[in-house]
Amino acid sequence: MQRGSAGFTVTAEMEAILRHPGYISCDAGGQRLRDLYQSQSAAFDYNLYNPFARCCFLGLIRNVSRMVERGEAPDLTGTETPYKFGYLTIAVTGCVMNMTPPPVCDYVSVVKCLLSSGAPPNSEDIVGYSALHHAAMNNGHRDNPILLELMRILLKNGANANHQNRYGEVPISGAFQHEEIGAIDILMEYGADLEMADADGVKPNPFFIKCGAKVTAAVTKWLRKRTGEEAPMGDTKMCSRCGRKGGSLKMCAKCHVARYCSTECQHAHWSTHKLTCQPFDASNTVTVRPSYSAPGTMMSTADFSRQALGIPTEPTPASHQRAARAPKLRPEEAKAMIIKVQVPYSVLADSPSTISRADMLVYTKKRDFVCNIKHSGNAAAYSRISQVVRSRGVGGAKAYFPAELKGKYELIIKIGEVLAEQPF
Repeated sequence: MQRGSAGFTVTAEMEAILRHPGYISCDAGGQRLRDLYQSQSAAFDYNLYNPFARCCFLGLIRNVSRMVERGEAPDLTGTETPYKFGYLTIAVTGCVMNMTPPPVCDYVSVVKCLLSSGAPPNSEDIVGYSALHHAAMNNGHRDNPILLELMRILLKNGANANHQNRYGEVPISGAFQHEEIGAIDILMEYGADLEMADADGVKPNPFFIKCGAKVTAAVTKWLRKRTGEEAPMGDTKMCSRCGRKGGSLKMCAKCHVARYCSTECQHAHWSTHKLTCQPFDASNTVTVRPSYSAPGTMMSTADFSRQALGIPTEPTPASHQRAARAPKLRPEEAKAMIIKVQVPYSVLADSPSTISRADMLVYTKKRDFVCNIKHSGNAAAYSRISQVVRSRGVGGAKAYFPAELKGKYELIIKIGEVLAEQPF
């Protein structure tokens, strides 16, 4: 391999696809180009970078700053390797791969040095990825704090949160696919546009809904903030008055949503909470008989899709794979909980089924309660739940509710209060 190539190769097939004018759809070879871009980088070797690029990749700030000060650095508006990586991209990908342990490396200082010395924040590689695109994907590092800091630095110094690559994708699309919640928060803060369609007509909104509950909860939080809409109450594990997290928190006995760390906090907060507290009563609840007969195991469709695409995912605990689970309750004991209800989904239509009477899936965050709601025996309640989920839930497919389990076969769901989207 040639020095300066970093082991990357651009094939004749890649060049032919890249000659396509404008954004490249899947029909025009977009997916094939994605596959080749990945496979032709398999021989990557940072030792095949030129000296300055190698120092950027390894985060060696002393070397980088010295070469810049002495005029030994190359033109920082230029690129290296057949993939045409800019120096900011080289530094960011080095941080992603984490080749050099601290304190030897200092990627934050390297990126700041490059930016202050004239490196363009929106420099593209051959498929239009900017340094921000690479940082947003994080490649399974799950909110690496240094990468998140690099994103903020790039954005503060002119990086475009809505820069489209050759596929027409904006950085937040990669963050959705890789479930990088920290990156999503930063991009939304800096004005990520969820209505920018890629070459195949796919927009970040509503694509984010297909990327799992964590992504959905993060995005909808920001969408409400942008419109000034007050967020509905959620399953927050902190005191509703003082904000204390952890420890033993008691639910409000009336609404089963607000939580308190002490009776003092509960009493002090009542004048505020009573304005929104909705007790369980016949007008806002339905009672159903849970079924625990579902065979097999559960798996997130978003995680399944990521694994099929080779995107790293966190291991799924065995407890989260069970398709049925009834908590053990003492006689006369009732268990208050927050549940997720999913209506039947049509795979062919890629949307919630509007006519199916198949079972609804119900579970809690810890999966200590997992059941199905069958139409038979619950016809009226089934219809009411379905109507609320389809009209007020996430994508018309799922919604979160306060609930109370009064024995194994009696579940009361407060459908009059749809909660904020939860990360499960």
